Amino acid sequence: MIMIALNLKKQLPLFLFVTVAALFIGIFFTAVDFATAPFSGVKDFIELFSQWLVWLLVIWLFIYLSAIFKYIFALFFPVLVFFSSILAYFRYTMHATFTSMMLDAALDNDTQITAELVSVKLILFVACCFLAALAFVIYRFKKITVHYALLHLVLSVFLAGITVNMPRVRRSLPARIPFNLYFVTTRYYAEKKEIQQDRPPLYENTVCTEEEDLVVLFILGEALRSDHLGLNGYDRNTTPYLNQEDIISFQHIYSEYTHTNASVPHIMTRADSITPERAYTERSFVDLFKHCGFYTAWLANQESAKPYVYFMHECDTLMHVNINKSSYVFDKWTDGDLLPLVDTCLQKNNRQKMLILHTIGSHWYYNSHYPDDFQVFNPIVKSKIISASSKEEMINSYDNTILYTDFFIYSIIERLRDKNAVLIYLSDHGESFGENGVWLHAIDSPPVHRPACFVWMSPAYKTAHPDKYQVLQENKWKTYRTDFLFHTIALAAGITGGVVDEQMSLFAKE
Repeated sequence: MIMIALNLKKQLPLFLFVTVAALFIGIFFTAVDFATAPFSGVKDFIELFSQWLVWLLVIWLFIYLSAIFKYIFALFFPVLVFFSSILAYFRYTMHATFTSMMLDAALDNDTQITAELVSVKLILFVACCFLAALAFVIYRFKKITVHYALLHLVLSVFLAGITVNMPRVRRSLPARIPFNLYFVTTRYYAEKKEIQQDRPPLYENTVCTEEEDLVVLFILGEALRSDHLGLNGYDRNTTPYLNQEDIISFQHIYSEYTHTNASVPHIMTRADSITPERAYTERSFVDLFKHCGFYTAWLANQESAKPYVYFMHECDTLMHVNINKSSYVFDKWTDGDLLPLVDTCLQKNNRQKMLILHTIGSHWYYNSHYPDDFQVFNPIVKSKIISASSKEEMINSYDNTILYTDFFIYSIIERLRDKNAVLIYLSDHGESFGENGVWLHAIDSPPVHRPACFVWMSPAYKTAHPDKYQVLQENKWKTYRTDFLFHTIALAAGITGGVVDEQMSLFAKE
């Protein structure tokens, strides 16, 4: 009835105009995410094309909403095109996607660094797109007449509301051009607000270690399930390097949560199943280390996120690699890029150091997260569309990421071997390969709750702490929740008293 009231024949020029404008945005800007996605065969292409059509519909609805009123369109459309063209240019030329880390770097950079990114090609591309946007505005003023504007407004809002609440659209809307312009910017300022939160210190009554020349290194893994480690008895040797080390592996760790944003704050704080709110109201174990004079650093190979950005900024040093990467970039994105940052931190003059490495590990899309020479298990996935890959291909690609993680951690161990050092690895959650019909993570499935966890101690550390080494050996077959990390890492550094509870740690004695 609404469409009859609108009189389609009279409104056809408006709908055609909106369609052309949406195609302009969809082809020149949004399509880059789909053009760079790996796919295999006609079926995959059709699936990607169908996904792009869905986004074209979303774009169409938002342009329809703005085009109802010509002055709003005159302001909205050129601004949208200007910023979208910049994002699309760097996406095409540098495979860079817009993230809050990129925005932070852009705002903090000096003028000279930012100017180095400006090229003649960028200026020409943006200028051409902007002129096209102005042409759309002129055409809207001269050629388009809107009847029953209020009815159009109600219809557009209603349809847009339904569309953006579709699960697939809602999930990826914040990452797609042009919508990421809004979502990344608001996320950035939400993170800034979170960083400025006033959380009370935890170090009251804490007893600090007197041990000098100590390095405590925590590797926060990604999507690595315990039963796919060769050192845990997996039928593939996915850990040829770590098998040669004295690794104490804990095969029965339970992760409360199945996705990074919930799991990381739980791991970093005193949060547990009884008091989960501590993850969002208390400081992390970094607070104890800083109080005890440790140099602290967070080395990130993942995007920051509001639930755990506070803890990142607790550290003395925060360094990112691959700030232009997100889940919609499918070129190489590996943890080896963190190694130069580790070297820089280890060269600091501070006698005591605590480093946190937030890795990309075994996150989907698996092929992006290991170099080509670690492609040992074949065949591998050839498409970002999960349904287009066999279970064998999925597991092969996943296991290749573990081979590279094994090498990466071994490279860290080599840097710590001659120091008084302890390394703790804990993945944020596991991964699922069709068990109970579930793939990947962020959905409840037993394997997703079983993250990999292990501890390595340098010869000097074992000599200084034979009791700790012995207790870990005795406890390695026990079951723990990830609640253990806060207390374990503090005790590993010799920090006791106050909020540190030995009975909550891996060092708890019978």
